[in-house]
Amino acid sequence: MGILPPAATTLPPVSARKNWTDLARTPELERWAMIKGGTKGPGHGLSVLLVDSDPEFLRQSCKLIAEDGHRAWGAEDLLAAANFLSDLTPDLLAVELALLEADGADPLGDLRARAPGAPTILMASGPPGERFHAFARLHDIYGYYDKEHGGDCLRLWVGAALVTARHAEVIRQTRRGLRRVLEAVPELHKIQSLDEVLETILGQVAELVGGESGFVAARVSDPVGKPPIEGFSEFPQTIDDYVVSAANVDAYPRGATVDRLKSVPSHLVRRAVDERCNIIDDHHGVLPLALAQHVLGLAYLNKPNLRERDLDVLQVFASQAAAAIRNAALYELATVDSTTRVFRKSFTLERLRETLKLAWRKGFPVSVLMLDIDGFKELNDAHGHIVGDRALRYLGIALKRNVRDSDVVGRFGGDEFILILIDANRDGAEIVANRLHEALGSERGMPWPEGIPRLKTLMGTATLEPGATSPMDLGFPDFPRAVERLVDEADAAMYQARRAAKRIFTGPTLGWADFLES
Repeated sequence: MGILPPAATTLPPVSARKNWTDLARTPELERWAMIKGGTKGPGHGLSVLLVDSDPEFLRQSCKLIAEDGHRAWGAEDLLAAANFLSDLTPDLLAVELALLEADGADPLGDLRARAPGAPTILMASGPPGERFHAFARLHDIYGYYDKEHGGDCLRLWVGAALVTARHAEVIRQTRRGLRRVLEAVPELHKIQSLDEVLETILGQVAELVGGESGFVAARVSDPVGKPPIEGFSEFPQTIDDYVVSAANVDAYPRGATVDRLKSVPSHLVRRAVDERCNIIDDHHGVLPLALAQHVLGLAYLNKPNLRERDLDVLQVFASQAAAAIRNAALYELATVDSTTRVFRKSFTLERLRETLKLAWRKGFPVSVLMLDIDGFKELNDAHGHIVGDRALRYLGIALKRNVRDSDVVGRFGGDEFILILIDANRDGAEIVANRLHEALGSERGMPWPEGIPRLKTLMGTATLEPGATSPMDLGFPDFPRAVERLVDEADAAMYQARRAAKRIFTGPTLGWADFLES
């Protein structure tokens, strides 16, 4: 007695004592998995395990099921069935009622526990009796097959049960997808920068949909989705308003507008924005992240792997992602410059004051780096202010990518930027300045968007170091004066670089004794 291959009539039965794992290694199983008589390969149709003591019934029934495009196996007793279910889980169980006649035991319960969710059909000759009804009350049996009604009736039962199995699997997959979305929501809605939110969205979309590469772009003109002013028509949403803010390959450079990405079909993106609908095929996936009529962002995936049943789950995620973008954008309105995506001047200077307080207590150095774009007016005159704004935006991205996460990057005004380098002495500040110069001005540096000239910059630094004596032993300093002096010295060093025809000028090193309260 054992597992019988449905179309391998020349093979002997397999012993019920033989473990199914061992059986799976035999070359015969490869032939069994592709049942003769019109069966389709794995991945087509569904799978059925029939458990019956009549080998000939098993062979004929499995052939019929295989003709309908499903995979079918036969087990001649409960032990063989249990061994099979220890390694494989079919979509449908069909069990002979007579095999379940065991006093004081629940063999059907054991089989069903090994194949959770699979509909179960009981089989016997003649109409169902009290024994069947007892099992039906205990185990929620899907149906009863009277063998005297012939093979066509069996095929009808199998077909109906497999439809149910498909629906149940869709429900399970949807629940799993919703569970993943619910698990993602806390990460989306924690207090963080807009750039961090967009990076989180990119990772979660890739997990939900799959795909080879992708990016997330944010709408820069209105990241919060403001309601239109009464009496005025809403400003149209165009794809050149969406800027790549998170990407997992260099083909989608951060700071580039979506309309300039050659590998992304602009007509698909435009349709997704205009109709606020997902555009997904075998090659491209565009997911608009919309709240009401406002598309606040776009997620794009190359060669997505999405099933139709996942679309509703994806839509739930898109709504949550759009809400997270709005919340982060609202938080950043007071702190982040909308053009460059770095901190505003007032917030940066406040961070410098807080950093100096911590440096005074902990005794570590702090450097300030001032940066100015050389010839920015000529760039605007030659290429226009839109290109100038894009250059500023990409410069902000480049600065953040080339300093530590603990450092602070801010826009000081116009084309000037300020960087707070925490725990960086004079030499450390010079290293950072040289790294930025290499990244911004050299083809060997980071990729630069097409259509935007590479920028030439001037940089100056100033440093406050603790010295041999503990800062706290010197007395309480005037922190506002320390902030002002450090910025002035770094600014003066930057202008000294211009006068000396240098790109970088290292300014003075100050000590806490220079800022003691009188």
